[in-house]
Amino acid sequence: MKSTNMFVTEHMNAQTDLTAAVIGFCRFLRRQNFRVGVAETLAALEACRVGPLDQRSYLRAALRALLCSSRQENEQFDPLFDQYWHPGPPPPRKTANDRPPVNPLGVVTRQKRSLLTFASSAQEASDQTREDEEVAGASLQETLRRTDFSTIPMSQLEELEQLTRRLAEQLSARLSRRQRPSPHSGRISLRGTIRRNLQHGGEPLHLCFRQRRERKPGLVAFLDISGSMDQYSLFFLRFLHALQQHFRRMDGFLFSTRLTPISEKLKTRAFPDSLRRLAEREEAWSSGTRIGSCLKDFHTEYSRSMLSRNTIVLILSDGYDTGAPDLLARQLQRFRGKVRKVIWLNPLLGTQGYEPATAGMQAALPWVDAFLAAHNLQSLLDLESHF
Repeated sequence: MKSTNMFVTEHMNAQTDLTAAVIGFCRFLRRQNFRVGVAETLAALEACRVGPLDQRSYLRAALRALLCSSRQENEQFDPLFDQYWHPGPPPPRKTANDRPPVNPLGVVTRQKRSLLTFASSAQEASDQTREDEEVAGASLQETLRRTDFSTIPMSQLEELEQLTRRLAEQLSARLSRRQRPSPHSGRISLRGTIRRNLQHGGEPLHLCFRQRRERKPGLVAFLDISGSMDQYSLFFLRFLHALQQHFRRMDGFLFSTRLTPISEKLKTRAFPDSLRRLAEREEAWSSGTRIGSCLKDFHTEYSRSMLSRNTIVLILSDGYDTGAPDLLARQLQRFRGKVRKVIWLNPLLGTQGYEPATAGMQAALPWVDAFLAAHNLQSLLDLESHF
């Protein structure tokens, strides 16, 4: 019998490294209707990092214990494990005839979908990725850009991941190219010159110039990973990973019941590597939310070294807070005068009929400069005008 190490090595040849292989296995189980979520996937990554991979039995036992949540899943696990990890021809590609069932509205319920389904594709830039891009087409991409993250069918999550990465890079490129008016030097601004000389019949008597912005802003981002944000948090984590290189400095934090700095873990070229680094410590995924308390911890430990008048504070949360509303208001007020702008992105704001009526959001609104929707890719792309 071959050892697990040989099985992993052969499988890694197809999926780049062990991190992508483990995330791919979680995706594979999700397609079989296993309840494998963010916490389970991170736990599996951690188990493979510290476990004796020279023993095949360890890998099987560890993943079964972490990824099976019912007797039925436990009974199905061994054949699926062998199908995925056994060397040889890869498992058949998913087709339209064997997609997992969805509800009558065509939407996968929260219990039957995994936000990490799309997370490993940054390490799986293979022939299948290129084929998916060719098949998707412009119309599907436009639909995905405007569809709420929480209602994306599982069959389209891989296409959404590819589009997420491209649009995040597009937004980053726009921020890098952004220029400001200059009275005397720089590149000639054709649009500004035409507008300025309309009164002269269009003759370019006065030239307008543009220069690169002298200094990029800094960004401090707070991402809510509480239970009510399960459907959105990993999309936002991917978004922050893509944006970080285009700010002068970006400091990132996860929060739910406690605040966790993640800046160093995001500083990897590939997104799955960031997930692997996050798996090295236990995070409070899918727990409650104490936004005010977490912001207080930030002001106590980090604000002096991270905030300046050229810093943008970005909060990504639905605003469901179990803490005291007045504490949240006081901590947001402390940003006033210290930063350029405070932007709150709420994925529920894009839902028809939504009103920010919770006590937490009511306490926060007077102290934010922009309260914006963040429910789909287009809303994230529109964020450019507020930076």
